[in-house]
Amino acid sequence: MNKLLALDVGEKRIGLAISDGLGMFAHPLRTLYWKGIKNLIAELHMTIDEQNVEGIVIGIPYTLKGTVSKKTQEVIDIAEQLADALDVPVTQVDERLTTRMAERSLQRLGKKPSKTRDQIDQIAAVYILQSYLDKNR
Repeated sequence: MNKLLALDVGEKRIGLAISDGLGMFAHPLRTLYWKGIKNLIAELHMTIDEQNVEGIVIGIPYTLKGTVSKKTQEVIDIAEQLADALDVPVTQVDERLTTRMAERSLQRLGKKPSKTRDQIDQIAAVYILQSYLDKNR
């Protein structure tokens, strides 16, 4: 299987996670800071080339009831722009509660969420990607 890249898109940051070459495990990669869609596309082009990525999985933050909020629509719009601009498939997946799960994981390790925002975004991306990998195995 090929490597996949996951994105957890937030207001200020975008957490990235990547799968291993076998498509079994997701690992944190890095956090990008939101500087507009053009910058994000450029960063992803570089990451795709550097990491030999064959596809992107982007978490869509639906509400707990499964409806579309303003933020949900913003991320869907970003996903569509990425799909048009990148040479790899972009898959949208439901990412409800992944940020909260990431915060709890770090709290169990004794880390304060306010001091680990970059890590939270990466871990949320890991949850998004690992869930996708597990469902598609």
